[in-house]
Amino acid sequence: MKALIQFLDSILKPVRKVLFVVVASMFGLLVIVAFSQVILRFVFNKPPSWSEELARYLQVWFVLLASSICIKDGSHLMVDYLVHYLPNLLKKILKQFVILLIMVFVTVLIVYGTKMLLLARSQTSPALHLPMSVVYLVFPVAGTLMWLESLLVFLKTFPSSGETQLEASPEGLRD
Repeated sequence: MKALIQFLDSILKPVRKVLFVVVASMFGLLVIVAFSQVILRFVFNKPPSWSEELARYLQVWFVLLASSICIKDGSHLMVDYLVHYLPNLLKKILKQFVILLIMVFVTVLIVYGTKMLLLARSQTSPALHLPMSVVYLVFPVAGTLMWLESLLVFLKTFPSSGETQLEASPEGLRD
């Protein structure tokens, strides 16, 4: 199990570095595009026709790609008020169950995102004239990253040889 964790981590480590730069760049570009659109709308009363569409697509890509970072860090949105009152073993079981649910959801995202990608091959966006397959490519790409990060977090919830079930503390899940 430890070898599989190390293998996945070694594959994902360079991907995470590139992903962080891409996500940060997309966020910066999103801020610039949205800010310029607001300024041009209120100052000149004529924003560029493509700016809203570009901001929307950047936001979709940004959010979905950043989700894999959130899964790795355990910083995704969750309602955990009652979890604090559970015994440690039950907390760990619940965390494993939640990660499995995330993996199921992400699998659905990958499958149907790929179907949407294939259906939209011949369509273009109205303002940017961008192939819609480029826009929908985010679903299988980000979904695969989220699935791999979820798998890694799930595998880390199991104790390694030498620690008990209660001592194992997964990196990607908050206690």
